[in-house]
Amino acid sequence: MPNDRIHRYTIAQGAELMVDPMPQSSGVAVGLWFPVGSAYEREGERGLSHFVEHMVFKGAGSRDAEELSRAIDRVGGYLNAFTEREAVCLHCLIPSEFAELAIEVLLDMAYRPRLAAKEFEREKDVIVNEIMAAEDDIEEAAQDEFFAIAYQGHPAARKIAGRVLDIRLATFDALQSFHDERFVRGQITMSVAGAVDPDRIARLFEAGVPHRPTARLPGWEPGYLPFNRTRRMVKAPGSQVYVFTGLPVEVAIPDDDFWRLSAASSAYGESMSSRLFMHLREERGLCYSISSAFSLSRMAGIWGVSSSTTPSQLPRFAEAYLEEARSLYERGLTEVEISEAVSRIRGLLELASDDPEYRMKRMARQFMFDGKLEPMAVTMARLDPGSGAVDAAYHPHRRVLVRGYGMRAIRFVGGVAGWKN
Repeated sequence: MPNDRIHRYTIAQGAELMVDPMPQSSGVAVGLWFPVGSAYEREGERGLSHFVEHMVFKGAGSRDAEELSRAIDRVGGYLNAFTEREAVCLHCLIPSEFAELAIEVLLDMAYRPRLAAKEFEREKDVIVNEIMAAEDDIEEAAQDEFFAIAYQGHPAARKIAGRVLDIRLATFDALQSFHDERFVRGQITMSVAGAVDPDRIARLFEAGVPHRPTARLPGWEPGYLPFNRTRRMVKAPGSQVYVFTGLPVEVAIPDDDFWRLSAASSAYGESMSSRLFMHLREERGLCYSISSAFSLSRMAGIWGVSSSTTPSQLPRFAEAYLEEARSLYERGLTEVEISEAVSRIRGLLELASDDPEYRMKRMARQFMFDGKLEPMAVTMARLDPGSGAVDAAYHPHRRVLVRGYGMRAIRFVGGVAGWKN
């Protein structure tokens, strides 16, 4: 794997570009990232981040909605977008020779969309249907409920798309103002990965990004988000019980502890050979699905487990789940479990390193988290067997502090030094 450096450019005030060259790739992934999402919406703005994401596909620049889609489709590209609690991303994967087209289309969508009142009213019904479909999906509704209680009292507790009432009451003028403040005059992070010339990409972005003063957006200090330690059971129709548990993780944890928690989560529940999957599903048949996940953002860090079981099995599942949690706390993980988890993480990164879209998203998330960037080759070297960084971390009784749910620490044997994934 070539150890190509990541090229970073300041295009304008509040507009940062990073390019990860992949000379052997046949494609290029381009992403525009705005620090806009449900967690940053004011009262009266609920759901507008997601609404803007929908509206930019209605036509932009010189292209109407159909021409916008066809411009990318006809060359075999893929155009999409998503909204999270802390960001909206417009992105495109396209053959490398059409990188300029992707940049042109995405910048038009972000800065020059054809916002129309008639389309706005029509799209309300589409978004309402999306919200109602999510409410009918018990697993998704249960996850929304988890965030609602974990971050109760803060905008991060809200549903990303808003409520049906929020959408029905939204006005076209409010959407236009929101787009102008948060997108046109707001901050932007641009990330590109693929077979491209970094300097040429920088010139294209410089020509397309408006050089206007960056608006002051409502923001929060890194890692400030309070975690509400509680539990709740909600009745819902369906044949499954969905269980979500979570622990808050300090955002400013050392790099070593990031990789230790990554390895712990991988060994505990992130694969078919993980402890939770083998013990609770394969050996006891107490659930259909169970997995752990670990993530950090500027706003908060969380490590959690999600699972589904039947109402009749819930008492036995809960008892077995608590047994596993106690075992992790009291006896930790073995060196074999940690060693295999580190090997799994490295293998997954190696496979993902060939994917321009993965590298584009990884790069942007790294930068938005703490302003740092690390090429894939450097990260992979940190996880190489015998590199020293990994071997030196294998010492018993390492403890990673995690607050919440009465578990003051997670102890396991082993660990791995490294960088944020």
